[in-house]
Amino acid sequence: DGRPGGAGGYALRVHADGTLAPGWPANGLLLTSRGNRVVARDEAGGSYAVSPTPGDFPGFDGAFYLLRYTFGGTPAPGWPAGGVLVCNPPGIRAGVSLASDGQGGALVSWYDYRPPYDLTGGEIFAMRVRADGTLAPGWTVDGTLVSDPTDGLQSYSPFMVSDGQGGGFVVWQSQGGCCDPSWIQHLTGSGQVVAGWPRYGLRVAPSGAQLDTQIATDGQGGAIVAWDEGCCGRIGTWAQRFGPAGPTPVLVSLVSAAAREGRVELDWFSPDGASLSAAVERRTENSGWQSLGSVSADGTGHLRYVDPSVAPGARYAYRLGYVQSGAEQFSAETWVEVPALALALDGLRPNPAVGELTASFTLPSGEPATLELLDVSGRQLVSREVGAMGAGRHKLQMQSGARVPPGLYWLRLRQGTRSLVERGVVIR
Repeated sequence: DGRPGGAGGYALRVHADGTLAPGWPANGLLLTSRGNRVVARDEAGGSYAVSPTPGDFPGFDGAFYLLRYTFGGTPAPGWPAGGVLVCNPPGIRAGVSLASDGQGGALVSWYDYRPPYDLTGGEIFAMRVRADGTLAPGWTVDGTLVSDPTDGLQSYSPFMVSDGQGGGFVVWQSQGGCCDPSWIQHLTGSGQVVAGWPRYGLRVAPSGAQLDTQIATDGQGGAIVAWDEGCCGRIGTWAQRFGPAGPTPVLVSLVSAAAREGRVELDWFSPDGASLSAAVERRTENSGWQSLGSVSADGTGHLRYVDPSVAPGARYAYRLGYVQSGAEQFSAETWVEVPALALALDGLRPNPAVGELTASFTLPSGEPATLELLDVSGRQLVSREVGAMGAGRHKLQMQSGARVPPGLYWLRLRQGTRSLVERGVVIR
């Protein structure tokens, strides 16, 4: 907050009913004149915040300090008002992430450029601070290195979550070429790499470029990572669960689900490639699962299915059923909403018309509807009942008997209380 005479980082505590907590100033409590970047709970009703000092370059920070506040907004007993120093080595840093360690302390991660300055080679560091404000044993002063300093990639945007045991998962992005990957690492409460994990972490996914990578705890000692991909052969939003010992494999995952007029197009992916066959199942909000048919993976591992038996404006859930290790398994269900049709009159096609008169129109339902051809005086020349054609796009021959002479005409479509009119021209 840049308010006159009091610029700095502010905080406010709000009750669940939206009222301000007693003891907290109405316009926020000044935590530090340096500002604050992120906030996290301390598992005791209070909170942590990271406060930086300015860096040598605009947009970057220098040192990071960790502040701790009580339930009432006062500095936690034993903690200095300016916070505990987390890191202050030579260099600049940014992108700080803060999370509870699940045991009353805090986990901090950030990306860092240390001399010799090379803004194409930032690295990820992390630190754990205990509830009493001391650095947890085993963690390196000024931060434990997490990313690979020899890979030639610029690492940035770290996010960290607790594993419930004092340690945590760190996920970050890297940049240095086409299809830049994201990475994940699992650290113990003493700052060591968890047994079975590579020294500098795992790639989040083996293919594509992972962007806007986010992480959340799964509540069972693991983490769930989600990211976007938009090149290198894969487009969409993806997710993967990582257990304490590494990634949890998923045999089938949805790639895309698109609702078109009169159909739903679905695409799943299986790492097993052409060896997988599955049953496509569908349900509505008011009905149970029904089998639509079977589908097999193609040579690239995709299982594609088109459902033509859908109604405009309806919602459907889809899933795949398959057998794995002798047991029936199901993919996650996905909901698709089919676009609703609207009453529409496109007019004569083509327009001007030569010879035959063909009208193009859309009905949202099978309710009674009338399509009329009128001359410029409003006299009805042709009238057709078209509601029985049902919902959808339609084309209809308007002539019956003699040809309509050249001139200007009107098409009128009526259904229920709605009426649409379009102009048409007939030439020789």
